[in-house]
Amino acid sequence: MLIKKDNETTISIPGALKLVGIIGGTWAILVVLTSTLAYLPKHPDFSIFTTYLSDIGDTPVWPQVLFNSGTLIAAPLRYFIVALLVLRLTQLGAGRAFAISVLIIAFISVIGTILMTAVPYSKAPAIHKLGIPMYFLGVVIFQMIIFFKEWVLKTVPKILPLLTLLLVVVFFIFAALVVLLEKGVVSRSTPVIWEWLAFFTSVVWVFAQSILLGKTNNN
Repeated sequence: MLIKKDNETTISIPGALKLVGIIGGTWAILVVLTSTLAYLPKHPDFSIFTTYLSDIGDTPVWPQVLFNSGTLIAAPLRYFIVALLVLRLTQLGAGRAFAISVLIIAFISVIGTILMTAVPYSKAPAIHKLGIPMYFLGVVIFQMIIFFKEWVLKTVPKILPLLTLLLVVVFFIFAALVVLLEKGVVSRSTPVIWEWLAFFTSVVWVFAQSILLGKTNNN
C-alpha cells in the first residue's frame, strides 16, 4: 500500500482501497453475525423474513451494544471506502464533479446511518425514521452516479457497474416498501427480507469494488 519514490513515501490508492475495503466488508459481517448470535437466545423465533436489523439494534444489552457500537464504527469506515473508490475512479478517468457529488451525498447517507443507529426506534421514533430515508435514498442516489460513471469507464470491469445497479435496485425496493409500510399499505414484515438483502448486497459490493479496483494493472 505504501510506495517509495524519489526518497518519498506515498500511499497507493488501489492498495489502500483493497485493504480498507476488505477490512470494512469483514467488519460488517462480524457486527451483524455477533449481534445476531447475541439476539438468538431470547428470540428463538428469529428470521430474516420477520426480524429487522434495527430490531436487533433495539434489543437491550448485548444485541444493542454489539450492533449499534459496531455500526457506528462502520459508518465512517464505509465513507472512507467510498472516498477511496472515488479517488480510484478519478485515477481511471472520472471527473471532479463526479467526485464532489458522490462524496457529498455519501456523507448525508452516513449521517442517516448514525441517526438510525444512535437513536433506537423505541427511544425516538421520529429521529430514527428521519435517518432511514437519509441513508437508503442517499445510497440509491450516489450509487446511481457511480453506476453511470463505472459503466462508461472502459478500464472498469463491467461486473462492477452491474453489481452497483443491483445494489441500487435492492435499496430502492426496500426504501419504497418502508414508505408503503408507513402508509399502511403493506404489513410490517414485508420490507424485512429486503433490508437483509440490502445488507448482503452492500457487503458483496464492497468486496468486489475494493478487490477488483485494488488491482494496479487497471490503469
